[in-house]
Amino acid sequence: MKPIQTENHTKYTLELIFSEADKMATHILNSISENRNKSFLLFAFITSLFSYSFIKFTELQYSYIVLIVGSIISLLFLRKNLFPQTISFNGSLPENMIDSYFDNFKDDKLEKEYLATQIESYNIAMNNNREQMTKMVDRFKLSAIITLFSFLLFGLVFLFGFIKGLPS
Repeated sequence: MKPIQTENHTKYTLELIFSEADKMATHILNSISENRNKSFLLFAFITSLFSYSFIKFTELQYSYIVLIVGSIISLLFLRKNLFPQTISFNGSLPENMIDSYFDNFKDDKLEKEYLATQIESYNIAMNNNREQMTKMVDRFKLSAIITLFSFLLFGLVFLFGFIKGLPS
């Protein structure tokens, strides 16, 4: 984003832009939180599947190795959704807003400059969060697809074993 030229905007337009940026930032953060919660549920399901399959594997039912491998791969993709590396939050620290840069402005120009700075800050945070959210959604989908594929593969292995065990 190019730096905002405050002289080209009224205080009202900057407040409107900031208000819209705040709404969008809140929606993006809510989406990240929702995806994280869904990822926890999928993680719990896959972990249960892994535990059950592992017990069956120790009982010498080797066809369950398909579910064990599928669970491990799914969990590897899903782990980053549980603890995202970087999430940017709304707002600024007071130490960043009390800066000598703002000493050059007075009254309406000062307010406009603060608004412009906040808008630019929100834009950077929203772009980072949106990128993080896209990655989280992709990892969630991939993890779910791998889990479904391992179920399908397990079903085929189980069916093949069942058919093979039938008397001729």
